[in-house]
Amino acid sequence: MADEYVTRRSVLDASASRRPHPVRQAIAQLPVAGGRTNKTGLSVMVVENLAALEPYVSAWEDLVDAAIEPNVFYEPWMLMPAIRSFGAGRRVLFALILAPNPARPLGPPILAGLFPLELQSQYQGLGRKLPFKSLRLLGHKYCFLCTPLIRAGYGREALAAFFDWLAAGAHGCSTMEFAFIAGEGPFHNLLIDYFDRHAKLNYVTSRFMRAMLLPASDVETYMRTAFHGQQRHELRRHERRLSEAGRVEYLALGPGDDVAVWIEEFLRIEAISWKGMGGRALICDKAELNYFVEIATEAFRRGQLMMLALHVDGRPIAHKLNFLSGPGSFAFKIAFDEEYARYSPGVLLEWENIRRLHAQSKVKWMDSCADPSHPMFDRLLADRRTIQDVVVGAGNLLGDWVVATTPLLRLLRRNLRRKPRD
Repeated sequence: MADEYVTRRSVLDASASRRPHPVRQAIAQLPVAGGRTNKTGLSVMVVENLAALEPYVSAWEDLVDAAIEPNVFYEPWMLMPAIRSFGAGRRVLFALILAPNPARPLGPPILAGLFPLELQSQYQGLGRKLPFKSLRLLGHKYCFLCTPLIRAGYGREALAAFFDWLAAGAHGCSTMEFAFIAGEGPFHNLLIDYFDRHAKLNYVTSRFMRAMLLPASDVETYMRTAFHGQQRHELRRHERRLSEAGRVEYLALGPGDDVAVWIEEFLRIEAISWKGMGGRALICDKAELNYFVEIATEAFRRGQLMMLALHVDGRPIAHKLNFLSGPGSFAFKIAFDEEYARYSPGVLLEWENIRRLHAQSKVKWMDSCADPSHPMFDRLLADRRTIQDVVVGAGNLLGDWVVATTPLLRLLRRNLRRKPRD
């Protein structure tokens, strides 16, 4: 396929007499860094700073609503504050996939995909830094999923446009790392389909399973299926013992509540938890604290924040919060007062979360966002989802060579490290 570079005019209205559209003006003013059009007419525009990205926030929001797969961590209200808080010293790029609007061929294009990226000066491979550049999906400490956003109905075309842009090489990178993406689902299927149809070398560098909740027909059915008799008895025993210590209440943040009070209460509990004792609570880092307060407040305004609390005689002893996106819930934080640790308040509050998710119809699943083999979530949540890192060549010989040889080099390195047997 003969690719040709697009100019700013390829995405503008040809009629200069019309009143300029704000999105069209933004496209005209932004640099088309390696922009390319594939045979479907889609193009890629690269934006390198948040100021240049601002005109696209509305289109980005529309893309979120129409995405084939939800990822709350890549929604603008969550990702843009993360870049402001954690982006210092990092080269961040946004690859915007633009598609002609069939309803308005001369109007502004549709945002068909968004790939937040980070350019790394050295490839992190084989346990060491290698002397060539690499692109990877953008992540940070509080980003628990990096699956990019792709508009429904544009999957194959948007992914092909992204790989065409990669192959053009204007970014100067040799490899592309799809890090921390779902190992199943619509985007994963598109990626595997692309690799198969284009004989694209790829290598899974990391893969693990993490706990996930898929509600049953009702909570009692879930409990019988997910837990054996001893586990059910243990949950009830903890709740009974806690009720002996005082009046037990499970509370949920409501639309009319003061979210600032709930956020402050959560931060206070986390500060006296094991995380606070180990210097890992949010209040221990100003950037993390500001980021959390900003996204929690904005999520509440949008109706995408779920917060639960466990009180004993009016005293909060455990707090947790989830972020909602489409049919999914993403567990973000949970904390409890160490003074009540013998009652397992975190487990009790998570079980209350499971009960509440079964009592409504909007949320179809919950990603625990937990580490693999998490001691609490692996016991309470019966289902699992795959999270993996996949590396592919960016379109040059060096990248293909790295992807082809990395599995062998890792095997040799592992064998060389083995101790000789007697």
